[in-house]
Amino acid sequence: MKRPLVALGFATILIVITIAVASIAPARAQNALAALANVQAADGANPGAVTISWDAVGDAAFYRIGWVASDKIAAVQAAGRPWLDAFAFTDVINYGQTAHTLTDLAPGVQYAFIAGSVSNRFGIAQWSEWTYLTLAEAPAASCPTETGEPPAPQMPTPSPTPTRAPTPTPAHQPTPTGTGNYDADQDGLIEVSNLAQLNAMRYDPNGNGVTSASIYAAAFPNAMPGMGCPYPGCTGYELVANLDFDTNGNGEADAGDAYWNDGAGWVPIDGDEYAFTANFDGNNHTIANLYINRSDTDYVGLFGFVDGYNSGIGIKRVRLTSANVSGNEYVGGLAGKARGSSVVQVRLESATVSGNKYVGGLAGMCDGGVSISDSYTTGNVSGGNTVGGLVGRYLNGVISGSYSTGSVSGSGSVGGLVGGTYSGSISASYATGSVSGGNAVGGLIGYDNSVTAAISASYATGSVSGSGSYVGGLIGSSEGTISASYATGSVSGGGRAIGGLVGKKVRGSVAASYAIGRVSTFGDTIYIGGLLGYDESGDITASYWDTQATGQAGSYGGVGKTTTELQSPTGTTGIYFDWDADYWDFGSSTQYPALKHGGLDPAAQRQ
Repeated sequence: MKRPLVALGFATILIVITIAVASIAPARAQNALAALANVQAADGANPGAVTISWDAVGDAAFYRIGWVASDKIAAVQAAGRPWLDAFAFTDVINYGQTAHTLTDLAPGVQYAFIAGSVSNRFGIAQWSEWTYLTLAEAPAASCPTETGEPPAPQMPTPSPTPTRAPTPTPAHQPTPTGTGNYDADQDGLIEVSNLAQLNAMRYDPNGNGVTSASIYAAAFPNAMPGMGCPYPGCTGYELVANLDFDTNGNGEADAGDAYWNDGAGWVPIDGDEYAFTANFDGNNHTIANLYINRSDTDYVGLFGFVDGYNSGIGIKRVRLTSANVSGNEYVGGLAGKARGSSVVQVRLESATVSGNKYVGGLAGMCDGGVSISDSYTTGNVSGGNTVGGLVGRYLNGVISGSYSTGSVSGSGSVGGLVGGTYSGSISASYATGSVSGGNAVGGLIGYDNSVTAAISASYATGSVSGSGSYVGGLIGSSEGTISASYATGSVSGGGRAIGGLVGKKVRGSVAASYAIGRVSTFGDTIYIGGLLGYDESGDITASYWDTQATGQAGSYGGVGKTTTELQSPTGTTGIYFDWDADYWDFGSSTQYPALKHGGLDPAAQRQ
């Protein structure tokens, strides 16, 4: 049974609504788009479902669909709140579709719907005209035939001057009609205790507890209208239990698991422009057996794209075990890409991560000042270009007190810790796994591409092999500064510039550092050295290589010493006169110096 459409009441109030809705979203520049045309609403297959259709706008990145119910407008105004508290909207990615179905609306209630084209995630919609529909009663088949029509409900009259540029996320939330809320302990973080709630996070990516998605409310116990976070609101999520993607408990990822998705596995929590912008605190809980098999997909990981550039959010204290993650570009166990956020005490154990470009055990790419500290990965990482045990590509950030122990392989810019750095710093960090690739391969970093990058109190112990040029025990190709660092793994290369510490140093400097790994070539190598294979700039001070252990009598810079000469000083004397005792532990007369700065353990380095 249908109720009559009441366009007159809506038409009056929606003249005002249209003006305000045009401002929903932060005002950011966008390309000119056509407004959506021929927007229509029709009852869906089930009670409470409505299908919205429109004419396509090919260059739209998203379609924004909004709706408001007549009774909700009356309720919020009766409570003394602005009418826009009754307005809801959702964004859907433009995949070429021209329809979208909304669910869980109220049967028998009159709604007004509006839709717009959006050029980017934060753009201003180019809105259509309003369209109206009174939803079918539930169940529709039980409605008797009527001989007359009921009177039209009276619509509230809006204030002549609406609030300027309102948003669909009001500062004041209605008081719940029951007990509890998403943030039970009122610490500003929404509790996540199961995989359904982890999955629901994608529908509220800023973590404020406000979303129109029914799947979000359904994931939390005792959800109710108005349920959210108490003042001053929430800024993210926290784990309160261990989670396991092996939901059928048979020890492998298969069709019996809840998030198998026909073999593609977990859908990363947002990606690209749909960024996750909330805090996430694992509270030292474990997420086990994450499985993702999406070789044609970019931004792949537990999270697709974590963006704290304008908010300074962070991910911390979470342990991922036995993850198996594969994607195309921007691939990591934790995140495909992270920007402007902090990553603290995040551990990936026994993980396998693979991809094509920008691949890292923790994150495929970090930029915008990402800070990583006290974090590690222990699984194997493989890919094409720019591959690292911890991070694939790292720009303008800080890595400290972190490490990687798994093997790393790729075609170019391959590093045990980081594939390629472009400014920023790395300190008190290390890599111990074997590293192999083509050009620009290093035990710690494959390619350091900026003079503003600084590497200090860091080391690499794994074997390094490159079929091409620029292969080094610590760094394949370096343009930054290196201080108080060392490499002990064997180094072999098939191209130009092979060195025990650095394959090729373009600019920058090396100070108080050494190399002791065997250095060899299996090709027509022109430049090979115990410390540096090739150096274009000089500026090497108090740095050495072991002529016996490396098997190299010469180097493009540095000073060659015997094993005894490198081990015999037990303090800042002799060849170590300029070395900092706060950074180094010199051990006994039969030990090489080891690092102690930043909490590094000299005894563990000498095992």
